[in-house]
Amino acid sequence: MREPTPMMKQYFSIKDNHPDSLLLFRLGDFYELFYDDAITAAKVLEITLTSRDKSQDPIPMCGVPYHSARGYIAKLIDNGYKVAICEQMEDPRATKGMVKREVVRVITPGTLIDDFGMEDGVSNFILALTETDGLTEVSYADISTGEIFAFSTSDSSELKSEIETLTPRELVTNKESEGLIHQIYNDPPLYTVFEAEQPSDYDYEDDVTEHQAINLLLNYIRAQNMQELKHLKTVEKHRINTFMKLNYAAISNLELLENLQTKKVKGSLFWYLNRTETPMGKRQLRKLIERPLVTKSDIENRQSIVSTLIDNYEERQGLTNILNHVYDIERLVGRLAFNNVDVKDLVQLRDSLHGLPDLKALLNSLQLTSTKTFKDFDSLEDAFERLVVLTDTPPKTIREGKIFKDGVDDALDKLRDISNNARTWLNNYLETEKERTGIKNLKIGFNKVFGYYLEISKVQAMNFDAEKHEYNRKQTLTNAERFITPELKEMESQILTAEDDSVKLEYNMFTELRTDMMAYVTRLQRTAEQIATLDTLISFALVSNDYHLIQPEFTKDKSIDLTDARHPIVERMLNENTYVPNDLQMTGDNFIYLITGPNMSGKSTYMRQIALIIIMAQMGMRVPAARAKLPIFDAIYTRIGASDDLSSGKSTFMIEMMEANTALQHATKDSLLIFDEIGRGTSTYDGMALAQAMLKYIHDEIGAKTLFSTHYHELTNLEDSLSGLSNVHVKATEYDGKLVFLHKVKPGAVEKSYGIHVAKLAELPDRVTELAADYLSSYESQNFNQQPAAKDDIFQLELPLDDSETVTKQDKKLLAELTALDLNNMTPMAALNTLHDLVNKAKED
Repeated sequence: MREPTPMMKQYFSIKDNHPDSLLLFRLGDFYELFYDDAITAAKVLEITLTSRDKSQDPIPMCGVPYHSARGYIAKLIDNGYKVAICEQMEDPRATKGMVKREVVRVITPGTLIDDFGMEDGVSNFILALTETDGLTEVSYADISTGEIFAFSTSDSSELKSEIETLTPRELVTNKESEGLIHQIYNDPPLYTVFEAEQPSDYDYEDDVTEHQAINLLLNYIRAQNMQELKHLKTVEKHRINTFMKLNYAAISNLELLENLQTKKVKGSLFWYLNRTETPMGKRQLRKLIERPLVTKSDIENRQSIVSTLIDNYEERQGLTNILNHVYDIERLVGRLAFNNVDVKDLVQLRDSLHGLPDLKALLNSLQLTSTKTFKDFDSLEDAFERLVVLTDTPPKTIREGKIFKDGVDDALDKLRDISNNARTWLNNYLETEKERTGIKNLKIGFNKVFGYYLEISKVQAMNFDAEKHEYNRKQTLTNAERFITPELKEMESQILTAEDDSVKLEYNMFTELRTDMMAYVTRLQRTAEQIATLDTLISFALVSNDYHLIQPEFTKDKSIDLTDARHPIVERMLNENTYVPNDLQMTGDNFIYLITGPNMSGKSTYMRQIALIIIMAQMGMRVPAARAKLPIFDAIYTRIGASDDLSSGKSTFMIEMMEANTALQHATKDSLLIFDEIGRGTSTYDGMALAQAMLKYIHDEIGAKTLFSTHYHELTNLEDSLSGLSNVHVKATEYDGKLVFLHKVKPGAVEKSYGIHVAKLAELPDRVTELAADYLSSYESQNFNQQPAAKDDIFQLELPLDDSETVTKQDKKLLAELTALDLNNMTPMAALNTLHDLVNKAKED
């Protein structure tokens, strides 16, 4: 290659410091990418790949306009790339030689602060984890909102569950702890191995001890954003045991945030509850769903606020109308703290603050400002007053002018007046000069050589006293003379520079305003949190009112009494008048429901609705039932549905056993277990044995409230030996030869299976269902060899085996000889001879 140009030398020196990022190199009005970066970006962004120095040693190159780069950067981030932004640090017009350039920021999925690349209403977490002596420290943050948390655990399954629930977009770890990421993920998101330097001071709650992970996280974020994180809040302790435990499986299986089949929000509890007006409210609602409360006083505080909002329609409507005009204050403040706000951002912040005094007045009238939730609500009138100077139609960038309203600054008004009214001034000046000189045909003109001029005809110029009138001759023409005056020259200078001066002045005024607004960051964040909470509680009130929900009571005796309970989402998606409600009664002594019934009868819906009602109750929500008395649960564990994890080679049955193990290992007597058809992923007898063993273990060792559905009707005999277990079934009946689902849960075991009827509903070929009915009749008429049941057993069945599978006495003798061998004390030759003898004996048999 030939010697690179000075500009490319500069590029190489900067790129060497950011080898893992796509470098957007500012050249004038474009961000350019070169070499492999250009090839990658052109493919991802679907833009033209061209080249530099086409004559020899062509350099692959592509570029995007700097003023519209945000969308392109967002696409690169969404595809998992890091993007380094290299800016011109000097004005090219005022610089001789090479313009100084520096990387001002590295954008990664977890360090986004802009409004692109982040899903509306969803937290954007970056997470750091380190391991020391078996204890894993975790710290995670959403730097777009300033939230930061930390926790530690020595329980690997708890660690995996918490991180899966958080769904971070980016991970950071140190070299010693990199293996942790691959223990948690089969296919991890973008992660970086990073070594932390000594951090600057940060605020944290008293019981936060995860300093190593926090240091790692903060140092990494600083390294990418290249400035202090002034808006980060106090590091909070993520207290795993202060909320109801809902692991990733429970959140997924119960469809709390998305529908299992469609992977869309519609059909989830979030969809059902979401009437929020702000992105902050949406994020808060997700958090409340994932973290139901476990303290009765906290739950009742929310219930009280929701009741107040339900009972006061006009005030609630007024609050909703105000929130409808509130933008994402949390993320606007995040960009403000990074000096990354544009005019539109501050206009949105201004408009968000406009209604807060009225909002505070409504909260006062409802006496909600006396509650812990909205105590000392800050309406930020002084911050609003600073922002009212901004125009209502903001420009795209802060270097275009037209940022501030007229009347804000005298100097700005004068420049605008000059720029906007130059022609008027010139006409007025011409009339004044006509009057002063007595020359009625005096003209005013402009050329690029010497600017504005006054023109007098040749005849009148002969008798004109130029010196007396301070006219300086500039040009002589055949039939005219052209003059300039000091006043005209001064005005010319103002006219020609007014627009540029106006833009520069507004830019300086804006940066000063932006700096002044930094003083409000903490107050804005605190107010944003309260607005987000208010938004969610209004949403609770609206849903409670529209769907006729009732306020649950919490029992001390651990009993459950649900009357006419309904599945909220199914009811909404169907019709409220066609939904069949059901009851549930459990006590401390009667805590397991063994549920039988045909497929499609509603067993899974019934179990899910109980879990959703409990979650809604502990969120402080009202619930879909005629009556609801509940204990407070510390966790809900589920095993519902069937899904393979092909990427890690885990079958449906393995996933089933892993989720069951999590429940059995961690559940307490205050937990709720939901097991749907445990054991169906393996052979019939294995499945029945496992299901029976789990039920007995839950009954004898855990004592958790349990809903356990099964198609193994033989398990219903457990009611005789397990005192805490009751049989219930979902009713179905035959009418005119067809199966009718009644969706009603009744006491006792199901009378018969309806598998073939369900197959008919699925419209299998008639010949298939007819043959199945014949086979079923044959199976039911067979006499299986049933042995007497042991005290705690249901049954013991022997499978008939072919003669070829029967174990003979000689087989047993060979097996006994084989298992008796002491390989540790045998020489290789002796082992080989023994193996030879055993093979010969087997061949003889």
